[in-house]
Amino acid sequence: MLLPRFCSLSLQRCTMAFYAVASGRKAGVYATWAECEEQVKGFKNAKYKKFGTRQEAEKFVNGCKSYAPQDVAVPLGQKHATPASWKDKVRQIEKPKYTEAWPDEDDDLVEDELNAAMNEVEGDPKPSGSGNLPGIHSRKRKGTEGSTADTRNKIPRHASQVSEATGLKQVGAFQFEIDAEGYVIVYTDGSCIGNGRPGACAGYGVYFGKNHQLNAAKPVEGRVTNNVGEIQAAIHAIKTALDLGIQKLSINTDSQFLINSITLWVESWKRRDWKLKNNQPVKNVVDFKELDELLHNNNIAVKWNYVEAHKGIEGNEMADKLARQGSALYKERNY
Repeated sequence: MLLPRFCSLSLQRCTMAFYAVASGRKAGVYATWAECEEQVKGFKNAKYKKFGTRQEAEKFVNGCKSYAPQDVAVPLGQKHATPASWKDKVRQIEKPKYTEAWPDEDDDLVEDELNAAMNEVEGDPKPSGSGNLPGIHSRKRKGTEGSTADTRNKIPRHASQVSEATGLKQVGAFQFEIDAEGYVIVYTDGSCIGNGRPGACAGYGVYFGKNHQLNAAKPVEGRVTNNVGEIQAAIHAIKTALDLGIQKLSINTDSQFLINSITLWVESWKRRDWKLKNNQPVKNVVDFKELDELLHNNNIAVKWNYVEAHKGIEGNEMADKLARQGSALYKERNY
């Protein structure tokens, strides 16, 4: 006997399953157990769970706090309560709480807090060889002047510098702006709508120039956070450059945290098997590993440049627009 069409659809919905991987080879939501098993089988401390709806699975992957404590597979960091007023929010930004765990980038932390929290754990080492970058200066925490903890508590901070195009370079069918040192100029950015909340949508943008054919707006893969968008944007830019045989690339980003992660902390993470000093796992490790591998490719030299966001810098504004388009694409694809 044939079931009516609406009954068939109803049964299909009832039996549909979503496999959420919070910790595995690649975090995300999978439609079949076979796909899920590929990510978790043999992976140390894998965290995964089966759900009846995609929304529940996304919550699990993103560490949503609406789950009871016993239902959360792995703690992704402490989340402070929503401030009662804007005044309270300003006070929290001025006096950030430092942590001995990986800072929770999913909780709408401003970049200064994120950098300060990570630097509290990792200290202030010499810049690594994972790419060139302009001068860096440090901002000390209040109340530490003259103390022995000054070096450990400095917050690495970069001065905003706009890359000036001094010429054009033809590479195959494409033309690129270059700076005085011959580096191809590219702007990257990440975006996350509803960062840290159920139903968040994240994407990234890569901008080579006005109406450039290689400008990109893409949804993120894996964890749905703004920082994932920042990392994957840099990965996309470097892969594009390598595919075209570009040997020198200047990545302009408004993420101090991304620059510090690559130029200050990543070498220590690798020596500790991708763990922090306090033995906490590095978040977004799959993306960081891919980016680190690309940066060690002898066919390209990457220079990092910090640009302040929302200051009318055309390349940054356009990368931000593309990143928000990427977030919209994530929403179309997943909801």
